[in-house]
Amino acid sequence: MALKLSTEETNLRKLTRSPIPMNFVKKKNGCWNHQDWLDFLEYLKGKNYFPIDSDRVGLLLEEKKAQYLALKNK
Repeated sequence: MALKLSTEETNLRKLTRSPIPMNFVKKKNGCWNHQDWLDFLEYLKGKNYFPIDSDRVGLLLEEKKAQYLALKNK
């Protein structure tokens, strides 16, 4: 029997599969401030990614940042 995911989890999975997080990291060159973060969350709201766990979105961005910087420094 399949487990039904919460809307937050579904939205996070959808975001993880999208290019949006990496595009944000690239646009900010791997460095953003708190206002950029808040603006990103507002952008996600506008793209119907809410509700979503913002802490996990932050972790996702940090993962993408690490990938971006690793590729950039090759």
